[in-house]
Amino acid sequence: MLGAVRSPMELKWLEDLLALLEEKSITRAAERRHVTQPAYSRRVKQLEEWLGVELVNRATKPVNIRPIGLAMEADVRDLVNRFYALRNKAHENQNKITFIAQHTLSVSRIPQIIRNINTLSPKTSFRVMPANNNDCQNLFLKEGDLLLCYQNSSQPINFTQASIVKIKLGNDYLLPVVSKELAIKMGPIKAGMRLPILMYPKGGFLAESLAHMCLPPIFRDYRVELVCESAFSASLKEMVLGSMGIAWLAKDLIQTELESGALMSLEDLLGSVVLDVLLFCKEDETNDQVTNAFNTIGSF
Repeated sequence: MLGAVRSPMELKWLEDLLALLEEKSITRAAERRHVTQPAYSRRVKQLEEWLGVELVNRATKPVNIRPIGLAMEADVRDLVNRFYALRNKAHENQNKITFIAQHTLSVSRIPQIIRNINTLSPKTSFRVMPANNNDCQNLFLKEGDLLLCYQNSSQPINFTQASIVKIKLGNDYLLPVVSKELAIKMGPIKAGMRLPILMYPKGGFLAESLAHMCLPPIFRDYRVELVCESAFSASLKEMVLGSMGIAWLAKDLIQTELESGALMSLEDLLGSVVLDVLLFCKEDETNDQVTNAFNTIGSF
């Protein structure tokens, strides 16, 4: 009868058993494990005491592994593999930052933010989860490290959790834009004329921002024709470039096209929306990579 357990089980004991099962010799198993034979034998004995069964028949020369030990091989191997997989996952997560970002910002700002962080911390990896504004906030609380999103005066973001901290990264602007070709085709915009509009779906953050700040006088003064709705700014941008209509797009997203003349701003006629660009982090964050990234982004 084996004695009572005297110490917690150690992973190396399981690895010792696997070595013995594969080498079928205590001498060779000890060499493989880079320990002396007496030290190896003591560790096998400790595993036996922890399990409460004898794994090795020491009465034979050479020693034989008992059937119970042979029967455990698959389970022991699986357990060792799972321990190492857990360690790898923990290490991977420690070096990974999960960004939750509004769709537009995942295109217009996230790539540059990641480049800036990688300059200072090349081993950091990233996961980007784009979503609409409301979903972004929920995702951030559940599984995100950092949240990048818009707010404006009509739709402020207020987390009830006191542990959420934020940095304002600057402003962006929802500008009404049209392609050069469509602008020429439409001619001067006058009251009562038809306006082909590309719009965000009702209920979304950008649609509600426009509804509060731009659309009422437009519906009053023009004949609005809704050509297409899309929740994705990048999709609306391609439609505008294809001369399908007018859309309000984030300035950060279309800066190149504005400068080249491919898109023209109608801000003076149709109005724009000022957006705050905010970065949120959990104050009780334990991952140094995340807190360093939060501070780094705020300093650019």
